[in-house]
Amino acid sequence: MTISPLLLCNNFLNKSLRDGYEITPMKLQKLLYFLCREYLQKYEKPLITEPFSVWQYGPVLESVYMEFKSFGAKAITKYAKDAQGKSLMVDEDSFPELAQSINDVWTKYKGYTGIELSKITHKPGSGWYSAYQRHDPIISKEDMMNDRVC
Repeated sequence: MTISPLLLCNNFLNKSLRDGYEITPMKLQKLLYFLCREYLQKYEKPLITEPFSVWQYGPVLESVYMEFKSFGAKAITKYAKDAQGKSLMVDEDSFPELAQSINDVWTKYKGYTGIELSKITHKPGSGWYSAYQRHDPIISKEDMMNDRVC
């Protein structure tokens, strides 16, 4: 099972509204990276349909960037929409493994800012750092599997 990153965005944005934590585009990108990294490490299968690009401030999913770039460094105030203009999210009740991973990442990182999360992704040993050192444009599955930076 691989999922569109935009569906997962809405799961995090829903938690953000429920719990009162703002999510900026940068923070959302890093939450998605940590989710995909932890899911890949735990279940040894990729979660999403798109690779993470190596950008200056850390891992980035280009589809997520395009969807939320209008918010700049401000909190996101809308859900991602599909081609028909509908806002959908992953039904966590139908995927308990994924729900547990989302909740683990949210619990651990919800209080961090996007800048703080970016600094975590830049630490030596992170998937981003490994790809960046090799001048790779994307973070490989192997880099994510070997990423133990918290």
